[in-house]
Amino acid sequence: MRVDVVTTGEYQPAERKFGLPRKMLEVCLELGFPVSVLERSPLVLRDLDLLKEIKDRATAVVFFSIICTPDSPGYERVRQMENLAPAMERRFEAMEQIAQAGLLTGTCMMPILPGLCDDDVNLRNVVRWTADHGGQFVMASGLTLADQQRAFFFQVLEECFPDLVEMYGGLYPRRSYGAAGWDWKGIALRLRALCEEYGIRDRMPRPIIPGDKRTLNKRVVEALANEIYAMELHGEDSRRVWAYRKAAWAIEDTPQDLGLIYRAMGRKGLESIENVGARMAEVVEGLLNTLVSD
Repeated sequence: MRVDVVTTGEYQPAERKFGLPRKMLEVCLELGFPVSVLERSPLVLRDLDLLKEIKDRATAVVFFSIICTPDSPGYERVRQMENLAPAMERRFEAMEQIAQAGLLTGTCMMPILPGLCDDDVNLRNVVRWTADHGGQFVMASGLTLADQQRAFFFQVLEECFPDLVEMYGGLYPRRSYGAAGWDWKGIALRLRALCEEYGIRDRMPRPIIPGDKRTLNKRVVEALANEIYAMELHGEDSRRVWAYRKAAWAIEDTPQDLGLIYRAMGRKGLESIENVGARMAEVVEGLLNTLVSD
């Protein structure tokens, strides 16, 4: 199995004493292995020295779980739900220090809570605060609930937020997973427009180890994945989406450098890759020409 990155996010209060993530990072540094850290705690700054060393040798990304900002209408309710987590302000402050250290950083706006975090004011605020603190992206998704997760969530609502039970009961009927009748695509498109306005992205750039011989392959896969996401948001034909997805998977698994294949055999070489074919080969050819010229 080919693995590109280790993802962690374990800076619990007890880590002030035990330091387990640091030991993991030391192993990653020793092996030259890339790291991605998704975190709520500014305690991650304790290991910034190691993360900088990993970034210089491989890649290191630190991004923060943030769904609301202090100047947003639903902030107090969200803080009640996250009462054990560090305040949003402290996470943004940590993000700024991570950015100043030269590491890729941004926001994971997951999950966006219907009725609390999906208003236009909060969406803009999260994007603006991210950009103002050096973040380069805001990734987002909606709340999903299933089985025991759903039961626990509704128990919390009944105990602490009884006024929200009826609304969430309508959005998440039994045996549901995603919210019913909630305009996720509309929210995602608004976020995309806001990210463009503030000069950041709504997708995390793919970290690639310097000198990776398959860098071009991975950049093509990243471009295809971004296009797949856009097609899904705009409700394009699922057959076209799956054509892109299968081609991306095939290129991800291709051991040869895509540039060498194309230079040696042209478009026919691209067509020879499983699940690419003539139509997708034309798309990949365009991406190769764009990426090489950049």
